[in-house]
Amino acid sequence: MKFHIITIFSDQLEKSLKYGVIGKALETNTIELNLIDPRKFSDNDYGSIDDKPYGGGPGMVMQCEPVLSSIEEAKEQAEKDTLTVFLTPQGEQFTQKHAQKFSKYKDIIIVSARYEGLDERIIQLTDNSMELSIGDYVLSGGEIPSAVIVDSVSRLIPGVLGDAESANKDSFSLGLLEHPHYTRPENVRGEIVPEVLLSGDHQAIEKWRIKKSLIKTFEKRPDLLDKIELSEDQKTLLNNYKKELKE
Repeated sequence: MKFHIITIFSDQLEKSLKYGVIGKALETNTIELNLIDPRKFSDNDYGSIDDKPYGGGPGMVMQCEPVLSSIEEAKEQAEKDTLTVFLTPQGEQFTQKHAQKFSKYKDIIIVSARYEGLDERIIQLTDNSMELSIGDYVLSGGEIPSAVIVDSVSRLIPGVLGDAESANKDSFSLGLLEHPHYTRPENVRGEIVPEVLLSGDHQAIEKWRIKKSLIKTFEKRPDLLDKIELSEDQKTLLNNYKKELKE
């Protein structure tokens, strides 16, 4: 898969993605980055691509033509009708479902804004596009959100993780938080690994993991339970836990 990212800080983005499994995936070309700097389409000798907002106000706004030209260059190198993602505060919340959907694409274009944001006409003039946000907080630019999307999507692409099953069991992949994890030694300052994990009984271990996943979600992110349809076995496990709390 190729990520076409429009950014004025390509070095920052590259450095943040060169480590761990994502860095290895880039080295082996399992995933690719095509970083396009809109400043090369600037209409002035200084390479600036921002200007004061009409109507007044603080900050600067990214101009239309340099960004639109960058998107057009990306589209020339991508499959026809490739999706363009604008990272904006008003965009819908990026979730694991988005990552799963994007991981099926061969190309995706991501526009990483800076300053006060983009001239609105950039979005209006771009076909097959959507707006995304990674959260309700303010960042200095779109490079970090871009890296978040590249990382989360890449994990779902075959060959990126050593064990493909790992991505399927990550938190949010099935709509629930992941169960607790333990490793050696068995005893750490009096805290013991749950006995079932040492039993070798894979059926019992799987049931324990499902129950703990449900409990963790119920305790820490109950809102997630409203968004998924639990199986009858999951409902029974969760209801039994709720009964235990009342006793």
